[in-house]
Amino acid sequence: MTANDLRPGMVFLLDGALQEVVAFQHVKPGKGPAYIKCKLRLLKTGKTYERSLRSSEKVDVARIAEEKGRYLYRDREAGYFLNEETMEELQFPVADLEEMLRFLREGDEVGIKKADEKTTGVRLPDFVELKVARTVPGIKGDTVQSTRKPATLETGAVVMVPLFVNEGDAIRVDTRTAEYVTRV
Repeated sequence: MTANDLRPGMVFLLDGALQEVVAFQHVKPGKGPAYIKCKLRLLKTGKTYERSLRSSEKVDVARIAEEKGRYLYRDREAGYFLNEETMEELQFPVADLEEMLRFLREGDEVGIKKADEKTTGVRLPDFVELKVARTVPGIKGDTVQSTRKPATLETGAVVMVPLFVNEGDAIRVDTRTAEYVTRV
Protein backbone atom coordinates (compact mmCIF):
# COMPACT_ATOMS: atom_id res chain seq x y z
CA MET A 1 0.00 0.00 0.00
CA THR A 2 1.11 3.62 -0.29
CA ALA A 3 2.07 5.86 2.61
CA ASN A 4 -1.00 7.94 1.76
CA ASP A 5 -3.22 5.06 3.01
CA LEU A 6 -1.60 4.78 6.47
CA ARG A 7 -3.78 5.37 9.54
CA PRO A 8 -3.03 5.48 13.31
CA GLY A 9 -2.62 1.98 14.74
CA MET A 10 -1.40 0.40 11.49
CA VAL A 11 1.87 -1.54 11.60
CA PHE A 12 4.21 -1.70 8.64
CA LEU A 13 7.77 -2.64 7.73
CA LEU A 14 10.16 0.28 7.14
CA ASP A 15 13.97 0.20 7.13
CA GLY A 16 13.87 -3.46 8.16
CA ALA A 17 11.93 -2.80 11.39
CA LEU A 18 8.26 -3.02 12.29
CA GLN A 19 6.77 0.43 12.96
CA GLU A 20 3.38 1.45 14.35
CA VAL A 21 1.74 4.68 13.21
CA VAL A 22 0.96 6.77 16.31
CA ALA A 23 -0.17 9.90 14.46
CA PHE A 24 0.03 11.19 10.93
CA GLN A 25 -0.71 14.33 8.96
CA HIS A 26 -1.08 14.78 5.23
CA VAL A 27 0.86 17.90 4.18
CA LYS A 28 0.38 19.67 0.84
CA PRO A 29 2.92 22.47 0.59
CA GLY A 30 2.46 25.33 -1.87
CA LYS A 31 5.39 24.10 -3.91
CA GLY A 32 6.42 20.51 -4.46
CA PRO A 33 4.67 17.19 -3.96
CA ALA A 34 2.48 16.25 -1.01
CA TYR A 35 4.00 14.20 1.80
CA ILE A 36 2.94 12.41 4.96
CA LYS A 37 4.35 13.56 8.32
CA CYS A 38 4.18 10.56 10.68
CA LYS A 39 4.88 9.92 14.33
CA LEU A 40 6.06 6.31 14.43
CA ARG A 41 6.80 3.82 17.24
CA LEU A 42 9.40 1.11 16.78
CA LEU A 43 7.68 -2.07 17.98
CA LYS A 44 10.90 -3.72 19.10
CA THR A 45 12.02 -0.90 21.43
CA GLY A 46 8.87 1.20 21.94
CA LYS A 47 10.74 4.40 21.03
CA THR A 48 8.84 7.04 19.07
CA TYR A 49 10.14 9.41 16.45
CA GLU A 50 8.87 11.58 13.61
CA ARG A 51 9.46 10.93 9.94
CA SER A 52 8.24 12.29 6.62
CA LEU A 53 7.26 9.93 3.81
CA ARG A 54 6.41 10.74 0.20
CA SER A 55 2.69 10.12 -0.26
CA SER A 56 3.43 7.75 -3.16
CA GLU A 57 6.03 5.73 -1.19
CA LYS A 58 5.18 2.02 -0.92
CA VAL A 59 5.08 0.33 2.51
CA ASP A 60 4.52 -3.30 3.52
CA VAL A 61 1.65 -3.57 6.02
CA ALA A 62 2.05 -6.26 8.69
CA ARG A 63 -0.75 -8.32 10.23
CA ILE A 64 -0.86 -7.86 14.00
CA ALA A 65 -2.33 -10.37 16.42
CA GLU A 66 -2.39 -10.45 20.19
CA GLU A 67 -2.30 -13.52 22.39
CA LYS A 68 -2.86 -13.91 26.14
CA GLY A 69 0.27 -13.87 28.22
CA ARG A 70 1.50 -13.59 31.78
CA TYR A 71 4.45 -11.77 33.34
CA LEU A 72 6.73 -14.26 35.11
CA TYR A 73 9.79 -12.47 36.52
CA ARG A 74 12.81 -10.36 35.65
CA ASP A 75 16.53 -10.49 36.17
CA ARG A 76 19.24 -7.94 35.38
CA GLU A 77 19.12 -8.46 31.61
CA ALA A 78 15.61 -9.58 30.69
CA GLY A 79 11.94 -9.71 31.57
CA TYR A 80 10.32 -13.14 31.18
CA PHE A 81 6.78 -13.77 29.97
CA LEU A 82 4.64 -16.83 29.27
CA ASN A 83 2.53 -17.01 26.13
CA GLU A 84 -0.50 -18.83 27.54
CA GLU A 85 -1.73 -19.98 24.13
CA THR A 86 1.51 -21.67 23.01
CA MET A 87 2.98 -22.22 26.53
CA GLU A 88 6.20 -20.69 25.23
CA GLU A 89 8.45 -18.70 27.57
CA LEU A 90 9.54 -15.40 26.02
CA GLN A 91 12.17 -12.95 27.12
CA PHE A 92 12.68 -9.31 26.23
CA PRO A 93 15.60 -7.04 27.18
CA VAL A 94 14.90 -5.01 30.35
CA ALA A 95 15.98 -1.84 28.52
CA ASP A 96 13.06 -2.28 26.08
CA LEU A 97 10.54 -2.90 28.90
CA GLU A 98 11.71 -0.38 31.52
CA GLU A 99 8.48 1.67 31.47
CA MET A 100 6.19 -1.38 31.48
CA LEU A 101 7.92 -3.25 34.29
CA ARG A 102 7.12 -0.38 36.68
CA PHE A 103 3.50 -1.54 36.71
CA LEU A 104 3.83 -5.34 36.59
CA ARG A 105 3.72 -7.86 39.42
CA GLU A 106 4.62 -11.49 38.95
CA GLY A 107 1.60 -13.33 37.53
CA ASP A 108 -0.08 -10.24 35.99
CA GLU A 109 -1.85 -10.66 32.63
CA VAL A 110 -0.36 -9.02 29.55
CA GLY A 111 -0.91 -9.16 25.80
CA ILE A 112 1.80 -10.76 23.65
CA LYS A 113 1.98 -8.86 20.34
CA LYS A 114 2.76 -10.80 17.18
CA ALA A 115 3.33 -9.40 13.71
CA ASP A 116 3.31 -11.88 10.83
CA GLU A 117 3.68 -14.78 13.33
CA LYS A 118 6.80 -13.20 14.89
CA THR A 119 6.64 -12.06 18.53
CA THR A 120 7.31 -8.32 18.63
CA GLY A 121 6.54 -7.22 22.17
CA VAL A 122 4.24 -6.98 25.13
CA ARG A 123 1.16 -4.83 25.77
CA LEU A 124 0.14 -3.85 29.28
CA PRO A 125 -3.50 -3.61 30.26
CA ASP A 126 -4.66 0.02 30.12
CA PHE A 127 -5.37 0.04 33.87
CA VAL A 128 -3.76 -1.85 36.75
CA GLU A 129 -4.70 -2.03 40.43
CA LEU A 130 -1.75 -1.74 42.81
CA LYS A 131 -1.27 -1.13 46.54
CA VAL A 132 0.45 1.97 47.88
CA ALA A 133 3.63 0.86 49.66
CA ARG A 134 4.86 4.26 50.89
CA THR A 135 3.47 7.77 51.05
CA VAL A 136 3.23 10.55 53.60
CA PRO A 137 0.18 10.13 55.85
CA GLY A 138 -3.11 11.76 54.94
CA ILE A 139 -4.61 14.35 57.26
CA LYS A 140 -8.21 14.24 58.44
CA GLY A 141 -10.23 16.62 56.31
CA ASP A 142 -8.24 16.10 53.14
CA THR A 143 -10.71 15.79 50.30
CA VAL A 144 -10.57 15.23 46.58
CA GLN A 145 -8.82 18.28 45.20
CA SER A 146 -6.01 19.16 42.86
CA THR A 147 -3.33 18.91 45.57
CA ARG A 148 -1.23 15.77 45.06
CA LYS A 149 1.58 13.92 46.83
CA PRO A 150 3.99 11.23 45.60
CA ALA A 151 3.22 7.60 46.41
CA THR A 152 5.47 4.59 45.85
CA LEU A 153 3.51 1.55 44.69
CA GLU A 154 4.21 -2.11 45.48
CA THR A 155 6.05 -2.47 42.16
CA GLY A 156 8.34 0.48 42.86
CA ALA A 157 6.59 2.94 40.52
CA VAL A 158 6.01 6.45 41.85
CA VAL A 159 2.76 8.23 40.94
CA MET A 160 1.13 11.41 42.18
CA VAL A 161 -2.01 10.72 44.24
CA PRO A 162 -4.57 12.87 46.09
CA LEU A 163 -3.86 13.73 49.75
CA PHE A 164 -6.48 11.30 51.13
CA VAL A 165 -4.69 8.19 49.76
CA ASN A 166 -2.78 6.31 52.51
CA GLU A 167 -0.31 3.45 52.72
CA GLY A 168 -2.00 0.11 52.10
CA ASP A 169 -4.75 1.60 49.91
CA ALA A 170 -5.32 -0.06 46.54
CA ILE A 171 -5.45 2.39 43.64
CA ARG A 172 -6.11 2.13 39.90
CA VAL A 173 -3.38 3.54 37.65
CA ASP A 174 -3.56 4.31 33.92
CA THR A 175 -0.47 2.57 32.48
CA ARG A 176 -0.49 4.71 29.32
CA THR A 177 -0.03 7.98 31.23
CA ALA A 178 1.28 6.68 34.61
CA GLU A 179 -1.45 8.66 36.40
CA TYR A 180 -3.71 7.90 39.36
CA VAL A 181 -7.33 7.18 38.31
CA THR A 182 -9.22 6.20 41.47
CA ARG A 183 -8.99 4.46 44.83
CA VAL A 184 -10.33 0.89 44.76
